[in-house]
Amino acid sequence: MVGATSDVPTKTLAKSAPPTTVAAPPGSPAAPRLTEDWLAVCIGLLVFLLSLTLLFGVDSLGWGITTALWVDPMKALAPASKTYAHLPVFISFVATYLFMLGILLVGAKGLGADLKKFAKGFTAVFVLSYICWFMGSWAYIAATPNGRAAFKIGWSLNLTNESGFIIALLGGLVIGNFMPKFAASIKEAIRPELYIKTAIVILGGLFHHHRIPDLLADRLLRSAALLRLQP
Repeated sequence: MVGATSDVPTKTLAKSAPPTTVAAPPGSPAAPRLTEDWLAVCIGLLVFLLSLTLLFGVDSLGWGITTALWVDPMKALAPASKTYAHLPVFISFVATYLFMLGILLVGAKGLGADLKKFAKGFTAVFVLSYICWFMGSWAYIAATPNGRAAFKIGWSLNLTNESGFIIALLGGLVIGNFMPKFAASIKEAIRPELYIKTAIVILGGLFHHHRIPDLLADRLLRSAALLRLQP
């Protein structure tokens, strides 16, 4: 009887003891403030809302860089909107980069990423993905049979500029398998799911007469293609 009664308070105390919490070690990364899904929605809606200014006669995104099919590389790049035709190509390219970097840095902070590493990694991703897009727009690769005459060429691979995706995938394979140190250095910005989700949100809100959201979505998809096959 004495042994039986002595067990009761012990069990009661065990049940009433508060759960212990383990503090995160100092220097560990902070927990993300939002998920990639919500971040993709926020970025996509921001770009979509900016594109709506065109309804009021203000082209707020027309300075973005775009690439046409080319034989002469000096004639390939230009601002997407004729409103900004006077803008130097270099300024248009840098403005596009800074715009995307700024938005994604805000998102990266919400995800708890290292902003310095993310900025360095995204810079490399942006440049490499644009090179893939540029190469994929070469007329000898991309021109369709009915467009060869405009470029005065007798043959082409007929792949359209979507061949940039193939080049990006090949580039991702090369970087992932033969350049592991470089791949590790840009790891903080290797977020293909985020880029793809953001591009899908932007594409979902497109206006057929406004190309800039389409261009930004395409850039994100090419960045994702470049990174998709990396470890």
